[in-house]
Amino acid sequence: MPIFVYQAKKGPQEIIDGTVEAATKEAAVSKIEQMGYMPIRLSLKEGSAVGNTGNLQGNRAFSFFDRISSRDLNVFTDQLATLVKSKVPLFEAINILSSQTENPKLKQIIIAISGQLKDGKTLSEALSKYPKVFPLLYVNMVHSGESGGVLDETLTRLAKFREEQEEVRANISSALAYPIFISIVGLITVIILLTFGIPRLASMFSENKQALPLPTKFLISMSSGIRNYWYLGVIFIGLAVFILRQKQAIEKNKAAIDKFILKLPLIGNFSKKAMLAEFTRTFALLLANGVPVLEALQITVPTINNEMFRIELEKVHSDIVVGTPLSQSMKKSSWFPPFLTNMIAVGERGGNLQEVLLEVAVFYEREVRKINKIMTSLLEPAIILIMGLIVGFIVIAMLLPIFEINMAVQ
Repeated sequence: MPIFVYQAKKGPQEIIDGTVEAATKEAAVSKIEQMGYMPIRLSLKEGSAVGNTGNLQGNRAFSFFDRISSRDLNVFTDQLATLVKSKVPLFEAINILSSQTENPKLKQIIIAISGQLKDGKTLSEALSKYPKVFPLLYVNMVHSGESGGVLDETLTRLAKFREEQEEVRANISSALAYPIFISIVGLITVIILLTFGIPRLASMFSENKQALPLPTKFLISMSSGIRNYWYLGVIFIGLAVFILRQKQAIEKNKAAIDKFILKLPLIGNFSKKAMLAEFTRTFALLLANGVPVLEALQITVPTINNEMFRIELEKVHSDIVVGTPLSQSMKKSSWFPPFLTNMIAVGERGGNLQEVLLEVAVFYEREVRKINKIMTSLLEPAIILIMGLIVGFIVIAMLLPIFEINMAVQ
């Protein structure tokens, strides 16, 4: 059986070293925890059987399959909220989740969080060590819940918020799944026809030394270009991916790209309302948790994906700092619709801004679903029509010379 060398915490200050026999790394971690220790580092003893090794603080490289999805985080949040609401002590709740979490990377992070809680750190402090897993909004929500002594309510709100966000995204993804599938199938069909079907017909026509019609010549030239210069397409795609991955280039041009997207007829309206729905729900969630308006806006701004909206919200934040009401500051910008600014003004006057923002979020989410339905209903027939025209052109161009041969024979 493999032997693992471990380093673990025996108490807040004492760190011990030792070895343990176990079939897998997970089993070794379980044995160490049963001894009452908190594992920090675990590695396979030299000369032992091959097994999983790694630093439990997150130093090992994880594969793609170890990544933490939004769904994994949602399940963790929901389960933690349920345990804390059931009066289970936080440290015990984290340990329970570490034993039942299936995702290896998330399991490792939860174990590390447990160690930090044992050292006296708060949950929000422990979560802030992993910004790629727990976003700023998540950490600040937990911090406000801890400060107000309502962590159970905060986690419940956070779990519900993430589930609603996930549902909106899932609806959009499922609506686009069929059009994307049709596009991929159509593209594969066209590539197969151009790379396998056309060359065989072209060789047959060249043997007969037949004069070809213009559509057939164009099709044969396109087929020849794809077969002979396919590597140029690969290079182009590689360069595009490389450029898109350059963070500085993206940030430099993001405002112009986002502005262009927002001005598109149907997609722009969809993007704008989806952005407003996410903004108002996030803002309302923070206000409901007792976060002041200025701080809530400061937390919300980084969560906005559209650079134009982010710039405008930063201006709003600057106005609020000098004493301008939220609604008055938003009215200065043409990017915020009158419905939103008027509803915020009503909420400010009535002292129920968070409830008003939730109503606005529900309204925009309903609008997003409507536009999504319209876009899908238009997109599907449009894609089918385009693919039909392309395939139809290829078929007609292939058949035209055959028709001319038949006419000549007659």
